[in-house]
Amino acid sequence: MMFGLEGLFAEEGEPFGPSNHQSKPGLPQPPSKRGRSGLCGISNQGATCYLNSLLQTLFFTTEFRDALFSLGEKELGSLARKNTNEKVRVIPLHLQKLFARLMMSDRQSVSTTELTDSFGWTNNEELQQHDVQELNRILFSAIEDSLVGTSGQHLINQLYHGTIVNQIVCSVCGKVSEREEDFLDLSVAVSGANSLEAGLRSYYCETETMEGKNQYRCENCNKLVDAKKGAKLRSLPNILTISLLRFSFDLIKMERYKEAGKFVFPTCLDMSPYEEKVEGSSVYELFSVVVHKGGAHGGHYTAYIRDTDNLGTWLSPEEGGISMLGSLESGELDVIECDSPIELVQTILHHAPEKCLTIDKLGGEITKKTGVSWNKRFKKQYGPITKFIVKYDDKFFFDPSSNSVSLKQYSSEVSSQTKEAQVSSSTNTEGDNSKRSRPQSPPPPSGYCWFHFNDSHVHSVREQELQNTFSGKSSAYMLFYRRIVEESNNASSVCSIPASLVMDVTAENEDLQKQREAYEVELNKLNLRIHFAAWFMVSDGVLQPQDFESSYLPLILDRRQSLVDLRIAVMELGGELVPEDFVIHTMKELPSGYHLYTALIGSEDVSLQSLGVGDEMSLFVWNGQMVDGVTVSVGEETEPILLNIAPPEGDSLIRGFSKNLLLTDVMDTVCEVFRLSQSSVTIQRLVGKGEQKLLAFTPEELTQSISELKLSNGSALFIVKQTEQSNHASNIPVNVKFTVTIENRCQEINGQRQTMQFQALPTDSVSLLKTLAVSKFRLTEIREGGRLRLEDHTMGLRSPLCDEITLSEARIGKDSKLVLEPGQAPKSNQITINITTDGAEEGIPDTVEMLVDRNQTVGSCLTCVLNRLGVQDNGWHLRKTNWCGEAADVLIDLEVTLDHSRVYDGDSLILERGRLPPKGFICPEIWLYPLLESAQQSSKSGFLSWLSSGIQRLWNTSSGEVTAGNQTDALHVGDIQVSVDSTLDDLKLQVMTLPAITDLGVPMAEFLRVRVIEDGRLATILKGESQTLRKLRLTACGKLAIQILPQEENLTANHIVLEVRQRIPDTKTYTPGQEIVWNVSQGATAHSLKQIIADAFLIPVEHILVAKHLPKKYEWSIIKEQQKKSPGKGGRKKGPQKSNLRQAPYHIQDGDVIGIKNLQFDPLCPEDFCTEEDERGQDELRKTAEEKRKEREYKKNRDAGDYDLINMKKKRPEATLSIKVDDFT
Repeated sequence: MMFGLEGLFAEEGEPFGPSNHQSKPGLPQPPSKRGRSGLCGISNQGATCYLNSLLQTLFFTTEFRDALFSLGEKELGSLARKNTNEKVRVIPLHLQKLFARLMMSDRQSVSTTELTDSFGWTNNEELQQHDVQELNRILFSAIEDSLVGTSGQHLINQLYHGTIVNQIVCSVCGKVSEREEDFLDLSVAVSGANSLEAGLRSYYCETETMEGKNQYRCENCNKLVDAKKGAKLRSLPNILTISLLRFSFDLIKMERYKEAGKFVFPTCLDMSPYEEKVEGSSVYELFSVVVHKGGAHGGHYTAYIRDTDNLGTWLSPEEGGISMLGSLESGELDVIECDSPIELVQTILHHAPEKCLTIDKLGGEITKKTGVSWNKRFKKQYGPITKFIVKYDDKFFFDPSSNSVSLKQYSSEVSSQTKEAQVSSSTNTEGDNSKRSRPQSPPPPSGYCWFHFNDSHVHSVREQELQNTFSGKSSAYMLFYRRIVEESNNASSVCSIPASLVMDVTAENEDLQKQREAYEVELNKLNLRIHFAAWFMVSDGVLQPQDFESSYLPLILDRRQSLVDLRIAVMELGGELVPEDFVIHTMKELPSGYHLYTALIGSEDVSLQSLGVGDEMSLFVWNGQMVDGVTVSVGEETEPILLNIAPPEGDSLIRGFSKNLLLTDVMDTVCEVFRLSQSSVTIQRLVGKGEQKLLAFTPEELTQSISELKLSNGSALFIVKQTEQSNHASNIPVNVKFTVTIENRCQEINGQRQTMQFQALPTDSVSLLKTLAVSKFRLTEIREGGRLRLEDHTMGLRSPLCDEITLSEARIGKDSKLVLEPGQAPKSNQITINITTDGAEEGIPDTVEMLVDRNQTVGSCLTCVLNRLGVQDNGWHLRKTNWCGEAADVLIDLEVTLDHSRVYDGDSLILERGRLPPKGFICPEIWLYPLLESAQQSSKSGFLSWLSSGIQRLWNTSSGEVTAGNQTDALHVGDIQVSVDSTLDDLKLQVMTLPAITDLGVPMAEFLRVRVIEDGRLATILKGESQTLRKLRLTACGKLAIQILPQEENLTANHIVLEVRQRIPDTKTYTPGQEIVWNVSQGATAHSLKQIIADAFLIPVEHILVAKHLPKKYEWSIIKEQQKKSPGKGGRKKGPQKSNLRQAPYHIQDGDVIGIKNLQFDPLCPEDFCTEEDERGQDELRKTAEEKRKEREYKKNRDAGDYDLINMKKKRPEATLSIKVDDFT
């Protein structure tokens, strides 16, 4: 019996669904073709790996598949008429459709969306993982109900149903009492057995003697007698399903666990020893193994299946195909098939710069190109990647000093082999075997080829690999056996597919081919911007368009077209704008203007791709010499740099200068513009950080170029009269213009947003800059006047800017990027707050942005929020968030201002349901937690034993909410309302009035321990019965935990209650936690802690190593004695002081988990305290950090009008596993 396993398994590890590789931004890639195995996978909808594994098993069950295909439209109906009054059996029809696609569809994986919709799954069930054994029973029941009244109504019964007979034999009269029961699958407990035969033997061969108090009442003898009790298999199905009971529940620890011990099962199983009477064949062959990878609280399902019908092509796992993404420049469907990891690494290194990569980058490229990391795909067989590289030193060169690998040789044979393996051109495989440098391993016999189905991924495996599923983290969970009968026709079942499905799938394949062809066209499409010299002028030596809105014409070409095609297209596009003898240069827009780079020249048949012409590139058409009568410089070496030069008086000069221009030449130009004598001035620049100063260029620097001086776009230079400068750095105050970029999000031109650059002074107001932008963008009207936002390169859009402040106050400086958008700008007394709801209420938006007065009270702000959201009731409150957006403190005091509550501009607040208690009161939830076994007491009292049974009854009969904390189940026993001026003793007495606690009969309040719950874990113990809750800092407490003690307890501030766990040698697991009360009145030193633990666990103190668990970081901090010096009186130094573990860096407190190691038995890696859960948690933290980085990037690039926080998915209530079926009786 499973203990509530539905919805218990969340997806673990990286996603197993199909990789949605996109070779071109915004261009979705069509579904990939089938892999070289010729078998089709099933896409994961989110957490449907359990469904996918079972469906693949049913598909490869020939008897089930053929019987399903034999049912026609007359019996099942038609999906085209499912919305009419006619009853349509949608589940069998969608199963037929899915199986037809698995058989014929030319794609890597198919979707189960239509099938799950037919199940009636409308509550995001596909995002919740369930138990595959439970699904097997529910799905078979749904199929049976769907086939009632058809020729297939007995399909499940004929294939999967068997009969068990339970017998009791009287030892006196020999009377046999029987009770039959049907089964769909045989459940075999893994615990206590080391093999499938042993498990079956214990169930169906061994008998139990009923004697003593367990005697059996015989109807024939009419008295209690000794008897034998046992079970036998009366009838066996053709398809034998065996469910392995790997999940159990520990009633002592109150936690679930998975049996990962070794449990062997054969590929050929003789069931005759377990049958009541042998009739016909009793030998079964294994054809499917469903594997669960993970623990009791999370995992992933895959399946190993034998291809009995020879539907696929088996490839040796050592030489099997490896799909790898090619480069975009290939212009083909960018998938390459490699024959081995050697060729994979060679291909990646061949395309790397200088054919060399570090080991870390090589691993990243393998993951990026194949979608699977080296450790996941190859480590088990080939070892770590470094070891693999060193082993094949004839092909790779490994440099240990730089940890890099380079390509030693890459023959044309390998290169051509890789090229010919591209999917887009892989139709001809003649002579492929001759290219292989190693002999082919012999394939298994026909009908005995095994494949591993991992959602959308399918690859060949050897039968020996099934042994890896006997035990461990990835272990067998369901076994499917087929009865061995006389040889039958095992020909392919393609002919048995209904003709209508064949036509549908064929049409889908044709549509897929069109999609792939269209994708290839889009992949090679070049969207070019063609600029003509007649539309440009030269200003200050830089190309500038005469009209910004019409500076180019769009041109679309294929990257595989030639240069001649481009020239012809340009002449047709430009007409008279094209000179008679024209040249085409690549062009870029820079801060100072436009600049020309490379000329497109070459033979007539040279392709645009080989010339480096890319998508969204600008090309310039001219005579190759002059524009507007002025000679134009080309090339990267003459690229203009925008300099901001401030004269002694007047406005700055902002213009571009060629990067190879000497600083003295810049001085000549500047002095000519400002009419200054070069001998009377000097040129200086800002240096330093914070309070910057002016420093003159040295004579040597004056003879260097702009690029040599490392001046960049926007660099500020100052012309200073020699009478005002000295030999030392000058503190002359400067007020120089700088350049900012503003993006117009109020309107779009030709589907694109305008971006312009503006010059401004730090003392300019935001309102002035906004007015300038509105004028230059030619905007006649903006909703609510418009406003500016600063766009940060990491945090995305910031809060709207107040018009009344200066740019300096708004922290707008050089190269800042702003956004002009519709909306009201805040006033000087207003702040912007973002309100986020939990998304559970219908009709309430998830996020909203509001302007509020900073001096407004919290209560008034809450009223404004509810009015803005249209919420009628007042049962809500506001909660602050921390720096990473997680829930923080509740805004309890409704009478204080937002400013006093430290709510600032741009902060996010969470609107949560629940009315706050009256001022001066708290309403904590009370949770009952079990007590850990104490390491300092040898036996339990009779009171505790009696109380434990009472708590167990409370657990079993409670219908309340149960949650987990500190890995121990806790029970919600009620809520209380108590004043913060009440004492701890008053709190305990009020807790004792709760019905659940009253029924337990706790004698006195001294038998209760009260603890604070922080982040779902037991933390501080409240001490001091006469202390008020205010002094105990319980003014904003949400949850309190109580523990019932076996005896009275009177802890003081010098007592710390710890949970101590001892690590099991040579494992990553610990013994159950034990409680230790540590008295630190004599000092909270590391030696004191070690001594009390050593005494409790009977370990010599010199052999003990202690570490504190940091649950938020999933790390362990090893506790060592730290000496720190402190000065004595009169400046004299005292000797070293022993550290206090209650202070930094350890901060030991109530509830901390302490891990210990006995170095006598665990000497290896003494500082490694991590568990598998810690390693998974660290992986999750890294993933979360990466998701937040992507979220910040998304905020930076999101579309106009979406100014709120990212919409979070609504959390729906968890649904139990069920399949809805219409009534066909």
